[in-house]
Amino acid sequence: MTTMRRRQTISYLLAAGCLLTGSVIYVLFRPTTLLMFHGADSLGLTGSIGTMRSWVDGCDRYLPNWIIYSLPFALWVSSYLFFIEGIWGRSIPVVRYAWFRCVPIIAIAAELAQSIYIIPGHFDSVDLITIIFATILGFFTTDFNR
Repeated sequence: MTTMRRRQTISYLLAAGCLLTGSVIYVLFRPTTLLMFHGADSLGLTGSIGTMRSWVDGCDRYLPNWIIYSLPFALWVSSYLFFIEGIWGRSIPVVRYAWFRCVPIIAIAAELAQSIYIIPGHFDSVDLITIIFATILGFFTTDFNR
C-alpha cells in the first residue's frame, strides 16, 4: 500500500470514528424530544434506541455537559475534515482548501449568528470552543497544514 493510499485510509477511518462517536453520544444521551428522534420513530427505531439508552441509563450524570451537548457536533466537524482530506488530499490547492474550510467556517459562523439572533438557536460558548478546537485539531492532523 502506498503512503498516499495509507494516509487516505487513515483519514477515512478517523472520519468514520468521529462520526460514529458523535452519533452514539447524541443517540444515547440527548433528550428524546429532539426532532431526530421523531424521525427515528417513523422508521420504527424507537424500541432499539430505547434499549440502547437503557444500557447506559444513569451514566449521563457522570459525564460533563459539554460531552453530551457540545462534543457531538465538534466530532462531526472533525469527521468532515478527515473525510475531505481523504477525498481531496492531493488535489489542486485552491479546490481542497475551499472544501476543507467551508464547513468549519459555516459551523463557527452559525454559532456566532445565534449569539446575535440572526439564526434560531441557543448560543453556547462551549459549543463555539469545541468547534474551534476540532477545526484546529483537523488543520494540524491533516495534510492541509502543509
